[in-house]
Amino acid sequence: MKKWFGSFAGLSLALAGALAAQQTPPVPPPNILNIETVNIKPYMDGPYDKVASEYPGVSQQLKDPMHVLGLEALSGPPRAIYFSGFDSFEALQKNEEWLSGDAASSDKFDALDARAATYVSEVHNTVWHYRPDLSNNVDGADIPHSHYWEVIVFHMRPGHAENFQEMTKLYRDAHLKSGQNTPWSTYEGMLGATDSYLVLKPMTSLKDEDAGLAHRKDFGAALGDEGSSRISKLSEENVASVEDNLWMVNPDWSYVEKSWIDADPQYWGSEPATKPAPKHATGAAPAPKAPPAE
Repeated sequence: MKKWFGSFAGLSLALAGALAAQQTPPVPPPNILNIETVNIKPYMDGPYDKVASEYPGVSQQLKDPMHVLGLEALSGPPRAIYFSGFDSFEALQKNEEWLSGDAASSDKFDALDARAATYVSEVHNTVWHYRPDLSNNVDGADIPHSHYWEVIVFHMRPGHAENFQEMTKLYRDAHLKSGQNTPWSTYEGMLGATDSYLVLKPMTSLKDEDAGLAHRKDFGAALGDEGSSRISKLSEENVASVEDNLWMVNPDWSYVEKSWIDADPQYWGSEPATKPAPKHATGAAPAPKAPPAE
């Protein structure tokens, strides 16, 4: 987990949009998004949480220039994912060099990694490239108040990836025609996720999911029989599988910039407290905070 890959200029809206409602000018999503997926061993969620909650404190202590947004799975097996973004691979390199050039800092993250490994079965990193032509209303996303995320991965059949574009256009046109303008960002897999597309939908509340269900009939009417038949055919011929999961932001696992904390202080709380060297840390970390009621 030490390689949280992230310049915050990228992270602040690699993830689907800009701080439109926070008196902050919209920031275009960066070109490159890294996602680190951590598979947690069954029934080890609690112990893993205690270790994961220490990373932000160490980053704060070391004045780490990198920032990360951590989320925990609400569907599927127990997992954590960490989002971070870059404007370029050159920016990724500079962030990596900050850590590799400081042996003492690297040792502290290594110590945390070793403790976390007890509770983890696998760690997987994927790199994605932003596709603005396949995204929607990214400036309408309120990221600091988005406490939930729907993360959808479309695994396309080899050689059929480009057909995803037609599917997205049909879906987006019907979505807008039915009176919805939900923000989402789309990324195309580059490394560790070939022939795949990633769709990120930020939500300030799970009420957004209820709204989607309420508009399902309207969406079907806007799509029409012809559009519905076309999407079904495209899916059958081009999509190998789809992963659709719900995630909740865990502020204790996240190391975010002060502007996020200022935008939603009740949720994010104060900046991470400085903690002693990992090998001497004892006691339980705070339990993940539940998002405030909407």
